[in-house]
Amino acid sequence: MFIPTQRHELPDHFLALANPTRLRILQRLGAVGEESVNDLAVHLRMSQPRISWHLRMLRVGGVVRTRREGRQVYCSLDVENIARERARLDQLLGIKDRVNVREEVRA
Repeated sequence: MFIPTQRHELPDHFLALANPTRLRILQRLGAVGEESVNDLAVHLRMSQPRISWHLRMLRVGGVVRTRREGRQVYCSLDVENIARERARLDQLLGIKDRVNVREEVRA
């Protein structure tokens, strides 16, 4: 039985991944590591408010983390939390042999 134990529940985590734009954001962050919201908006050819809205969904799902430096906000993948949520899913599904998530996301 699934019992939520942390702030980021499993459904929120996977809901964050359920959008093509958010997947593009994750792909970009996986490639560059960390990027400012403004640079991310330029790269994805989207408005900064729209990117910020998607980043909020990714933060709520525990997929990305942000840090502020002056007026700039930088975002990166939250690899540790992604690994925890993956382990919770594996446990829920009864999967015992797991591939190392850090190797999968090249962190």
